[in-house]
This record gives sequence, C-alpha cells and structure tokens, in this order.
Amino acid sequence: MNPNKSNVISKRMRLSQIKIAGFKSFVDPVRIAFPANVTAIVGPNGCGKSNVIDAVRWVMGESSAKNLRGESLEDVIFSGSSTRKSVGQASVELIFDNSDGRVKGEYAGYSVISVKRQATRAGQSKYFLNNTRCRRRDIADIFLGTGLGPRSYSIIEQGMVSRIIDAKPDELRVYLEEAAGISKYKERRRETETRIRHTRENLDRLNDLIEEIENQLQRLQRQSKSAEKYKRLKQDARRLEAESLLLQKISCDSEIEGQNRELATVETTMQEKVAQFRRIEKLIEEARQQLLTAGDQHNEVQSQYYRLGSDISTQEQSIEHQNSLRQHDQQEVEKIRQSKLDSQQIITLDQQKLQECETELSTVRPQIKTGEQTLKKCQQVVIESENGMSSWQEQWDQFSREYHQAHESVQIENRGIEHLERQVTQSETRRKRLLDELDSLDTSSIEPVIEQLQRQADAKIQEHASTLEQVEARAEEIQRLRETIDTQSIQLDEQRNRVQTLRGRLSALEAMQQPALAETSNEIQIWLERHHLNTAKRLTESIKVKQGFEKAAEVVLAPFLSAYCISQGQSIPASILPDYSISMFDRQGGRGESPVTRDWPRLLDTIECEIDLSSLIGNVYLCQDVQELNQKRPMLEAGESLVSPNGHWAGKNWMLQLGEQDQHSGMLGREQEIGNIRREQEQVTQSAMVLKSRVDGDRQSLQHIEQQWDEDQRMLNQLQQQVSDFRNQLTQRKGRADQAQTRHQQLQEELNEIDQGLEQYKSELRTNSTKRNECLTEIERMTGQQDAMLERKSREQESLLASRNELQQSRDHFHQLQMTLQSLESDNRSIQTNTERMVQQNEQYDRRIEELTSAINSAVEPIKAMENSLQALLQSRVENEKALRQAQETVGRLDHEQRGLETKRHQAQQDQDEARDLLESQRMRGQEFTIRSKTVGQALQKTGFDLQQLEQELDPEADSEEWQNRLDSLYARIDRLGPINLAAIDEHREQSERKEYLDAQHQDLISALETLETAIRKIDRETKDKFKDTFDQVNSRIAERFPKLFGGGEARLELTEDNLLSTGVMIMARPPGKRITNLQLLSGGEKAMTAVALIFAIFELNPSPFCMLDEVDAPLDDANVGRFCAMVEEMSEYVQFIMISHNKITIELAQNLIGVTMHEPGVSRLVSVDVSEAIEAVERAEQAGVQ
Repeated sequence: MNPNKSNVISKRMRLSQIKIAGFKSFVDPVRIAFPANVTAIVGPNGCGKSNVIDAVRWVMGESSAKNLRGESLEDVIFSGSSTRKSVGQASVELIFDNSDGRVKGEYAGYSVISVKRQATRAGQSKYFLNNTRCRRRDIADIFLGTGLGPRSYSIIEQGMVSRIIDAKPDELRVYLEEAAGISKYKERRRETETRIRHTRENLDRLNDLIEEIENQLQRLQRQSKSAEKYKRLKQDARRLEAESLLLQKISCDSEIEGQNRELATVETTMQEKVAQFRRIEKLIEEARQQLLTAGDQHNEVQSQYYRLGSDISTQEQSIEHQNSLRQHDQQEVEKIRQSKLDSQQIITLDQQKLQECETELSTVRPQIKTGEQTLKKCQQVVIESENGMSSWQEQWDQFSREYHQAHESVQIENRGIEHLERQVTQSETRRKRLLDELDSLDTSSIEPVIEQLQRQADAKIQEHASTLEQVEARAEEIQRLRETIDTQSIQLDEQRNRVQTLRGRLSALEAMQQPALAETSNEIQIWLERHHLNTAKRLTESIKVKQGFEKAAEVVLAPFLSAYCISQGQSIPASILPDYSISMFDRQGGRGESPVTRDWPRLLDTIECEIDLSSLIGNVYLCQDVQELNQKRPMLEAGESLVSPNGHWAGKNWMLQLGEQDQHSGMLGREQEIGNIRREQEQVTQSAMVLKSRVDGDRQSLQHIEQQWDEDQRMLNQLQQQVSDFRNQLTQRKGRADQAQTRHQQLQEELNEIDQGLEQYKSELRTNSTKRNECLTEIERMTGQQDAMLERKSREQESLLASRNELQQSRDHFHQLQMTLQSLESDNRSIQTNTERMVQQNEQYDRRIEELTSAINSAVEPIKAMENSLQALLQSRVENEKALRQAQETVGRLDHEQRGLETKRHQAQQDQDEARDLLESQRMRGQEFTIRSKTVGQALQKTGFDLQQLEQELDPEADSEEWQNRLDSLYARIDRLGPINLAAIDEHREQSERKEYLDAQHQDLISALETLETAIRKIDRETKDKFKDTFDQVNSRIAERFPKLFGGGEARLELTEDNLLSTGVMIMARPPGKRITNLQLLSGGEKAMTAVALIFAIFELNPSPFCMLDEVDAPLDDANVGRFCAMVEEMSEYVQFIMISHNKITIELAQNLIGVTMHEPGVSRLVSVDVSEAIEAVERAEQAGVQ
C-alpha cells in the first residue's frame, strides 16, 4: 500500500459500495465499501474473491451462466455447505456516486444511483433502479455510452484477457463501439429498421384495403342511384301528405272559431260570480283589518304589562346586589387590617436575622485567606510526587515492551507449532480420506447404465421422428383444407352476390310487368273471385315465343296478353261484366288445325302455348322486314295479315305498330326473362346451399384435424422433453464417468502432494520448538528484574497517594469556607430585600382600607332611591292590568263578526266554482279541437315544409279525400320499386370519405417511410464518424501505451474492410526485439500486456467510472508488473480501480485493502487486513511456490 498516495476521491462517477446477500459463497449480508481510487481485494485461493466481480457482472444484466462460472443461473444462489443450509434468494446491489451527472436522462439529477438485482430458485429475476422495479433493458440503457455493462471493457476477469486477444474482429469491434458511445445508435438503428418493416407491412395492408373499398364504391354507386330515385318519390309523397294535413288543420281551425263564441257567453256569467265573491272578500278584509288593529292594541298593552314586570324584577335584583357589595367591602377591610399586623411582625424578625449574619461574616473572611495558602503548598508536593512516578512509569513501559515481545514470540511459536500440528493431523486425516475415496471409486458399473440410457434415448428419438412426420402431414392437410375453405368461401360469396343481383333484376322486371297486368277496377277482381277465376294464369305466363319474334307476337296479341286462361274443370262464365273490358281463353277447347292456304311462315308456328290460338292468329304470316311486308300486302286476302319481327303489323288495307311507351311493349320478353331469372336463381341458390354444406363439412374436418394436430403437437413436445431428459441423463452419466476417471488421477496427485507436505510440516515443527525454548529462557531472566521494579512502584505510589490525600483535604476545607461565605452574603441580601418589600406592602394596605371605607359610606343613598323607584313601578302595573282586560273584550267581539262574513264567502265560493266548472267544460271541448289542430300542425311541421308557402300553393278546390287517393297511388308506385338499399347513399359517402382518409394515411405512411429511411442514413453517418474518430484515437493511444508497458516495441489497430458500419478490428503487436507476428504466438504475459494496453487506451478515450481487474498481473514478471502498476497509478487520477491480486507489488500500490477469507467451509467473509502482514503472506506464498 502506497502511503504517499493521496486518498482523495475524484468527483467523477464511481462505485461507492456493493451489498451482497446469498450470492454464491457470500451467504450472509455483506457491504463492501470502496473509499479510495485504488482498492485491492486479497485473500487465499478459493476464498471467493472473484465472486465479487461475478456479482457486479450479474447485477448489470449478465444472463449467461457460463460467463458467471456456473452451469445454470441458479448456481449464483448459495447452495449450502457442510454446516449451512441453502438459501432461496440471491441479492446484489451496486451504489454509484453520480455527483458529476455522468448518467444522463431522467437519472442525471440523482447524486446517488442504486442498481439492484434479486433472483430466486423459482427462476424469477427482478431489477431495481433506486428501489423502483424496472426491466433489465432499463439497467442496460442507463449505462449505455458509459463503458459499463455485463461484458464491457470495464470488467477484466480471469480468462477475459485471452478472450480479448482471441476475439474475432467483429467481437473486438464491440469494445470500440462502447468506447465511442455508439451502442445507443445501434439500438436506435435496430428500432428504426423494425419500424420501417412494420410501416411497409402496414402499407401493403392499406393497399389491399383501398383496393377492396374501390370495389365496394362501384357497387354502392349503382345502389345509390336507385336510392335517390326512391327518395324523389318519397319527397313527392311527403308533399302530398303535408297538403293533406294542411286541409285537416283548416277544418279544425273552423271548428275552434265556433267553440270560442260559445265560450265567451259562459265567461260573462263567470265574471259576475267572481265580482260578487270579491265584494264579500273586501268586507272580510275590512273586518280583518279592524281585528288586527284591536289585536295590535291588545299586544301593546300586554307588552307594557310584561315590561313593567321585568322592570320590577330588575329593580329588586339591583337593590339586593348593592347590599351584597357593601357587605363584601366590610369583610375585606377586616382581612387587610389582619394582614398588616402579620407583616409588621415579619419585619421585626428579619432585622434580628440581619444582625446575626453580619457577625458570622466577620469571622469567615480571615479563615479563607489562611486556607488558600495551605492549598498552594499541598499542590507543590503533589507535583513532585507525580514527577517521580512518571520516571518510574517510563522505565516500566520500556521493560513491559521487552517482556511482552518475549511472551508474544513464545505465543507466535506456540501458534506456529499448533498450526503445524493441525496441518499434520489434517494432512494425515485427508490422506486417509483420499485413500478411502480412491478405494471406493468404481467406474465399471457406470458403462451398462450408459448403454441402457443410450438405447432408451434412441427409441424415443425414433418415436419423436415418427410423430414429427405425422404432425407435418397433418399440418399440410390443415393448410390444404384452409385453402379449400377459402376458395369455396369466395365462390359462396360470389354465388350469394349473384343471387342478390338476380333478386334485384327480378324485382325490377316484376315491377315493370305489374302495371301491364294489373286491373284498375275492384269490380273485376270481385267478379273473378266470385267465379273462382282470380288464380287463373295470364296468357303472358302461358306462352313461349321463339327468340327474335317477341315484338311480333306482342303487337298481334296485345289485347289478349293479360287475358285469363281458364284451367281444366272450369269454363268461361255466361254473364260478363257490363261496362268493363276483360278477355279470357278456355283450355278445354283443345288445339284446332287452321287450313294453310299459303306457304308463307306463320306467327303461330313461332309460339308454344297450351291454349289454341289458331282461331286468333292462324292467318297471321311473318315477313323479314317492312320492305317485304309492303311487297306482300297486296296479295293478302280478307282476314289475313303480315307482321315483321320488329313489330310492324299490317293487313290488306291497314297497319299497326306499338310504341315503346305502350304498356304491352316488351311484355313477352320480360316474362321470358323473368322465367329464366327464376330458374337461374333457383339453380344458383341450390348450388350455394350445396357449396355451403361442403364448406361446413370442410370446417368440421379442419376442426377435427386441428384437434388431432394439437394432440400430436402435445405428444411431440412430451417426446421432445423425454428425449432431452434422456440426453441429459446420458450426458450426466458420461460426465460422472469422466469425473470419476479424472478424480482418480487427482487423488493420486493429491496423495503425492500430501506426503511431501507432511515432511515439510514436520521439519518446520522441529525448528519452531527450538525457537520457543530460547524465548522461554529469556522470559525467566526478565522475571527477577520485574520484581525489583514492582517494589519501587509501591513506594512511589504510597508517596503520591499521601500527597494527593493531603491536597484533597486542603481543597475540601477551602471549598467549604467559600461555600459558607457565599451563603452568608446571599442570606444578608435576601433579608434586606424582604424587609423593604414588607414595608411597601403595609403602605398598600393603608391605601386600600381608605378606598373601601369611602365606598361603604357612599352606597347608602343609592339603595334608598332604588327602593322608592320600586314602589312607583308596582303602582303602574295595577293600572296596566285594567287596560289589558278592556283590550281582550274588544278583540273577542271583532272575531265573532269576522266568522259571520266567512260563512257568506263560503256560499259565494260555491257559486263561483259551479260557474267555473261550466267554463272549464266549454274550454275542454275547445281544447279538444285545439289539440287536434295542434297535433295536425305538429305533424305538418315534422314534414319540413313552410306552412305559409304550402297554404299559398295549395289548390283552392283541394279536397281531403281526393288528396288521400293521390297519396295512396304514389305509395303504390314506391312499392313497385321493390327492395331499396337506402343506406347505399350514406355508405357510398362514408366509403368515399374512408377512401380519402385511407389515401391520406397512405401518403402519411409514405412520408413516414421516407423519414425513417432518412433517420437510418443519419444514424449510419453519425456512427461512421464516431467510429472512425474513436478508432483513430484508440490507435494513437495504444501506440503510446504499448511501449510503456513493454519497454519498447509497437502495436496498432487495423480494419478488416472499408465499410465502417460492418468492418471488424484486429490488433497487430510487436514486442521489443520481435517482428510483428500473430498474437496467438505471443506468450501469456505478452498477451495480457497487449490486452491491458488496449483496455487502457480505451479508458483514456472514454473512461469508465470504474475498472475491475481479476489477477490480470498473474502471468507477468516483476518488471512488467512494475510498469503495469505505474500505469494504473497514473490512470487512477480519473479511473477507480478494483483489483484482485496475489502480487505484492500490486498490493503495495493499493490505497485500500479488502480481505476475503473462508474460515467456515463454503462461506466467504470480509476481514480487516494489515498491509505488512498481507505483503508478508504474499511473500510466503511466493516462496512456497518457488520451493
């Protein structure tokens, strides 16, 4: 330990202390403080020193059990020892001094930062920042750029030097990135790349969604047109409905006017009744006022009566109070006179005490002067005795040190002998135990178990492979079924859309066909029902025309297309409705054959019908066009005619053509299309049902197969676990076999070492016994000298004790005289003060007696005046009682008169109520009309029309019934429109707005993607700049540090490629006297020094708050250790070093030592360390190693 080194700690961020509990060998709670810049942790091998570094690495987020020197993370929890049970939790806490604000972000303002980790055997691991629960990533983030981390360059443990030297270029680059502070840039770049990937995925989903919405917009646009037509018709219907309501309101208003006239007559009668009631009310009010006036007079007299009673009571109390005061004053005068006599007696006694006190004072003052002189003489004698005793004490201390050293040497030799004897006993016991263990090792029984486990593992592996094939086959089947279901679902949706399309088309055609077939007369419907003909088919529904000749058939059969076809068992009624048009066909007539007089094609040949139409159209011939029609017309006979496919029909002297607006135009074509649509709709519906059944069956099969796949997957996981268990058991068995073999070799080696150690222990035991005997002889010689010195000590102590006793007596006597003098002077002052106070008190008593005597004499006259005033008040109360009785009689009389008027008012009230009931009855009738008018008016307002404008535009001849008929007809037209998707307009608008919103989102995603790509480029640019700058600076510093550590030579860093974002880093080193060579050819010490040079170069660039070195100096010789320590001492000005070492040179460098021992097997403890003993222990360890 360097005593010249300052122990002042830098104000930079540093590790102030570590708290460990239950971690590895530190089972008990331990607090390790680091008050200095250089701290060394020392102790024998295997005592748990390196566990301190493992604790730091673990709490900073290390998740690899290998890097913590264990097989699993559970190994960090104390697993028990021969005397201790295992614990269930490990806890490590690092406390940092952040006074310089090295940690940025939200914790920059904290001067102390606590990082804590707890782990349990259940596998739970918790992290805490300043006692607040956090994630492991939060721990990593807070130290990004500071050089701290579980695998950073700030912790160099056993084996890390070789890892740095053996690191691949990509792995070595990580150290430079941490020094450059670009770790956070890499993290941000990964996050940005993730965001870019998610943004592109969102963009693809958005494009699919926009495409789907565009398809929906096309469909909704067609539906919205139909909905707009429907809305126009509804608007017209609302107009007619509003006008109808207006007509009803006009009628109600007329009724209201008549009712108002009747109401006016009833109101006149009501007003007369009210006037009579009010006259009576006025008389009652006047009587009430008189009663109130009389009551006020009565209350005033009564109030005066009460006031007189109160005044009399007050006057009596005042007289009694004055008499009480006068008596009290007389008693107080007597008390004061007695107190004055007592005070006079006290003054006389104090004067006597004062004289006695003066006499005592004159006696004590001379005695004090004599006592003071005696005290000074005694003090001089004590000083001389103490000087003699001090001289003896110095001689005794010197003798005691020599005597103690002799005894201590004996004890040291005894301890050495005891230690050697224990070592011999332990070695012999250990030798016997090793021989027993060597005899008990049996490796022959392990091989059969391993072979059996291997066979079981192979069987499970085959079963696992078979199950895996089955799972993959089921997965393929599941995928195939899902694809099939998706395809069938699409087909099903297409068929359902086709059904909807056919329904819409069918509704439209039926709506167009209905007006041509509808009967406008109710009488015809009644007549048909009476003759049971209302269910008969129309001719349009019974015929089928060859394609292309529909218009020709329509123009010829136009009057008969809506004719009723009488079925079998029915006949045309004999009585036909007069004044109505109706046509019928009889199916019973059979099919007749009309004579064919020409070879021209006939219209009848293009028609298929159950009804015989030969009598109707048997002589109607077909022609190709109008030109042929005009050519053949002259050849026609009577009753013959020609018709073209375009609908031109002509006879010999006539011609007919139906217009497009005629209700019979297109009837046959529409009817055929309606039939085709119905057949297609039935086919598509049936196909959809079959397809839906297939989809349902496939879904059930998919569910069943998925359940089987889940079961197979569970079985596969179980087999996987079983295979893993067998492999683990096999590995453990093989490991145990290897361990047994290795253990056999170790036992042989340990037995040889024990035999050598026993010989050495016995030799040292003989040497220590000789030294102990020499020390005992020296102790016997010094015992005689000790007796003489003790005799002299007795004499000196007796002399000193006598002088001190005499001094104490003189001091006590002098002190007693001083206390007596102070007491007498204090009593003198107290007596004088008390006498003066008593004189002043007597003077106050005299003044108070005069005041009270004057008050007693002056109180006689006021009492007499009060008694006279009381007599006058009693006389006034007698007169007031008479006036009170007269006022009570007046109030009773007026109250009787008022009750009579109340009876008359009650009768007038009844008359008024009867008139009001009649009025209310009339008003209720008027309100009925008013409510009806208001209801109609509200309904009219709900239509949204302007009432005044509607009334101006209404036809003066309008009739309510006629308007209702028009409204019914308009609603019938609306019904014929068929199903309408009224939501299509809003849906079209919403989908349009949604598409605009999605287009905006699409643009936002494009912009966000460009922004993220720009951020990636910026991060890459900054990463390149920082990495290049850091590489150059570290390269420059390692070129300086390497020669200092090696005493010459050179070293540099090289890049593996030109791309600064992905290039690796290599170290090229040339020790003194050697050429630049591969690092793997360097010695262990040279590798360590090269790694230290690199680490220190990084520290200079970006100093980590602390650096932990675990026996880094182990492979170095003394010269290299000296250069290494010089560099550590130089850097300790700005870096906190925590070193584990066995080297005495390194230990001497430390400003603070922490000892770790393991007195209890398997349990590490901290002990205080003496620097000299630590160095001697290191030297002994080195000598033992040499021997």
